Formats: sequence, structure tokens, C-alpha cells
Amino acid sequence: MDKGLPVHHLGQPGKPALQRRRVYFKPALAALVFASLCLSLQYDLWLTLRTSNPTVRVAFNTEDVTARCKALNVTPAPPPDFSARTQSDRYEAGTLAVLIRNATIWTGNEGGTETFTGDILLDMGLIKEIGTNVAVNDDVTIIDAEGAWVTPGIVDVHAHNGVMSSPLLAGATDTDSHKALAQPWLRSLDGMNTHDDSYALSIAGGVTTSLVLPGSDTAISGQAFTMKLRPTKERSSSSLLVAPPYGLNGSDIDYSIPPLWRHMKHACGENPSKYMSGVRMDTVWSYRDTYNKGRLLKEKQDEYCAKLLNGGSVEGLGSFPDDMQWESLVDTLRGKVKVHVHCYEAVDLDAFVRLTNEFKFPVAAFHHAHEAYLVTDLLKKAYNNTPATPMFGSFARYKREGYRHSTYAPRILHDEGIDVIMKVEYQISLADMLVWLTLANQIE
Repeated sequence: MDKGLPVHHLGQPGKPALQRRRVYFKPALAALVFASLCLSLQYDLWLTLRTSNPTVRVAFNTEDVTARCKALNVTPAPPPDFSARTQSDRYEAGTLAVLIRNATIWTGNEGGTETFTGDILLDMGLIKEIGTNVAVNDDVTIIDAEGAWVTPGIVDVHAHNGVMSSPLLAGATDTDSHKALAQPWLRSLDGMNTHDDSYALSIAGGVTTSLVLPGSDTAISGQAFTMKLRPTKERSSSSLLVAPPYGLNGSDIDYSIPPLWRHMKHACGENPSKYMSGVRMDTVWSYRDTYNKGRLLKEKQDEYCAKLLNGGSVEGLGSFPDDMQWESLVDTLRGKVKVHVHCYEAVDLDAFVRLTNEFKFPVAAFHHAHEAYLVTDLLKKAYNNTPATPMFGSFARYKREGYRHSTYAPRILHDEGIDVIMKVEYQISLADMLVWLTLANQIE
């Protein structure tokens, strides 16, 4: 019964079935011949490549590589002409000089007690003169302060301007990446929103310069950058930077001059455990595992440069060992990076101090450091130097690890010879509180 199914016949009336099958055999034979030809050609090509060794070799520039090797352990420093400069590298042509007259000037000298009434001349992006009856030409903007206070600009060493956006909107929240527990290759600059309202809020509080850190949700959240908060004609994130590392924009590096300082953010305690679904042991292991990768790369570089600088043959030496993911950690191990650690409790401070001695790198500062005043001797055991302690004056008890802070902590740390820096986070309290905190927590 015909049910609409296809009907196949092996042959047609009057024609043998074998002849019908040959119709299908010819395309198969052609395909087989074509495949054999392709295999033959591929074998010939493989044989040619194997015997001719067609590796593209880049000319070995002994001079450049030697300069890089010699600069491996050079300590960062300002540019050679920094003290002699007559113009800021951020100066914008056409900006008039500014003379502030009749100001009550707080210099910050003599333990923060020196003040006098006088004038301040700003020109070419620099403070040119501080004194009385400063003479200027006509092409200058004059501001009569009428006795008002003028102080040095505040440098905020713990800021998230532009990465933790203000107002806080999901589309511009770039403080933390949760892709991994340790990501030293990330950079706060790459998420710095130039439309952020926090710049104006910070300036209103007297802040002129900020160290923009990634967040504290992970063990190593990335590299930090220093920026000036004033707007620029270019309106770009890069134009706000202060002393960015050489080579940041892909340009060649002059290894004959010292490098500039870099900055790296780490975090201890509750945050990495909470946001990365782990415990403190996971966080500390991620430090050790990550720094070990950096140490292995550093050892390869040292071995490579030893062969080159000891006058050995460069034949077969290859290119300089490098890795974009881990190069910042190598610089950290060489003492070229200011390490900033979000760390509250004694248990976490102890773990990080041990880490610094295991891998032999210094820490610039333990931020928040609520229990630092309880373990001052421990802080002094950190590798190479005693870290500074940027901290809140009285803001505390907002989470468990912040419970043991004390308003006496800054004084206790100061008396122990440990540098104390007063700070806020503008997302938590307005930046103008920095002025109040500075006055309320005078140490001297």
C-alpha cells in the first residue's frame, strides 16, 4: 500500500544492477584520489618546513637588552630634571598665572604649626613663590584672600574616584573584578570614569591629588594610579595621571634613567572571603601561589641577565623572559612597587607580614589597619621597612573586623614611630571630612 514513503529500486528494466552502482562509484573514486593528493601535498609541505627551518628570527639587539638587564634592580626615583623643571608636565598652554594675596598660609612646617600672612604665586602649573609683596606683571589673575586660610592640597592615599562611581550606578561600577582571587594585571586606570561627580566633591574638601585604588573584594585586585582631580582640556583618564610608569602607553622605555613608582592593591580578611566564597586560608594561599609565579619569572630574568652581563655568548640566548600577567609582581619583588594592603585585624596583619618575609618585598601601607595599634611590634617585622597606616579617625564598628578600632590608635602608632595617615572614603563620608579629621587628630 502506498503510504507516501519513498520507493528505491536497485535497477531499471533492461539495465543490469551493476551498471547502476557504477554511477555512485565514480564520485567516491574521485574523492579518494583528491584526498590522497591532499595528503601527499601536506606531507611534502611538512617535510619542507622541517628541513628548511623557516623560523622568523628577530635581530638580537644586545645594547637594548643589556640596558634592560642593568636596570632590573634600579630603585624608582623622580625624573632626573624634576627639581630643575620650570613647568609642570600637566600645564596647559594659555593658562594664566595666579597670585593669591593676603592669605593666612599654613605651610605644614614645624610640626604643622607654622603659619604666616603673605602671597602665593602659581605659574606654569607650579608654585613659583611664597612670600610677602610678591611682584608680578600684568598678565596674571589676582585673588585677594582677605586673610582666608590657604593650605597645601590634601593628598588622598585611599581613593576610588572614577572606579566606584558617584552617583553609584551599575553601568559605571568598576571597582572590583570577581574573575579570580588574584589579578595583579588589572589596572584602575582602565575603569576610571571621567564624568564622576567624586572629583568635584573631593576638590570641595581640599583634596587635589588621589591615589585611585581598585577595590578590596579580592586578594590582589590590581594596579593603582595617582591622579590630579582638576579637569583637563583633553578630558581623558590618562591626562589626569601624575607620574605614570614609563611605557604605560606602549612607548619605548629609556632604561638609562630610574623608573617611576608603581602601586598595587591587596586585601585581607572579610572581603575576599565574603565576595570570593572562601576563607582566610584561601586568601593567603592565593598570595603565595601568585607571588611564587612572580618569583619564578624573576629567577628566569636574573639567570638570563647573568649570562648576558657576564660576557657570555648571545647565540641561542633568545628574547628577554617576560609575561604581561606577572610582570607587575616581578617589579614588586624587585622593590619597584608601592604595595597597599586593605587589612584590619591582627591575624591578617600577621599573615601578610609573614608573606613579605617569605617573598622579600616591602609594604608601603596597611590601609584601615584598625588593630595595628595592638600589634606595633609585629608591623616592625615587615620586610625592609615598617608600613605606614592610613586609617579613619573614628569611623568604626560598621562590620565585625572593624570593631576594635580606637580613636587613640593614631597617637599610639605615632608614639611607636609608625607613620600615620588620616583618611576617609568619599563614598562613605564626604571628602570635606578630611579637613576635620586632620584637625581633630593632630598628633603633634
